[in-house]
Amino acid sequence: MGENAPVPAAPDDRRVLLFAGGIVVLAGLAVAVLLFLATGGTRDAPSASKPLFLGLERELVAKIDEGGPLYFASPFGENGFWLDLEDGRLVALDIVRPGTQGCKVKWRDPRGAYVDCNDEDLQVADLDRFEVTVGKLQKDAPSDAVYVNLRLSEPAPVATGGG
Repeated sequence: MGENAPVPAAPDDRRVLLFAGGIVVLAGLAVAVLLFLATGGTRDAPSASKPLFLGLERELVAKIDEGGPLYFASPFGENGFWLDLEDGRLVALDIVRPGTQGCKVKWRDPRGAYVDCNDEDLQVADLDRFEVTVGKLQKDAPSDAVYVNLRLSEPAPVATGGG
């Protein structure tokens, strides 16, 4: 054997390596279990059949007054929605222009309007909306809690042509 030939690991060294590797795997599993339990597992995952909690009315209204409509992504993998004010009340607006198959609208602050896929301006009254509830839907919820039900929609108050 030459001077630089690798020396085979002794049986004791192999046992130490296997033991240390096993400890690392067990520690990783323990951390994963603790994270799962600390975050409540899957029991608190939002359900598409229940209204979605958005926040407190006074805070949401203040944010809209300060910076314009708020966009919320749907936690159910569907299109999101815009939260805006109409006659001083919160409304959840569908991001798809009525009468189209997917012409999404975006808020353009400089124009003070929603803009569709054809660059046409739309206002709050031009968009379909979802049911918004302000109040206590759960026992421990505040009285000004805001919820949106993405399963209950209403047509836009103003009829718009599809683009």
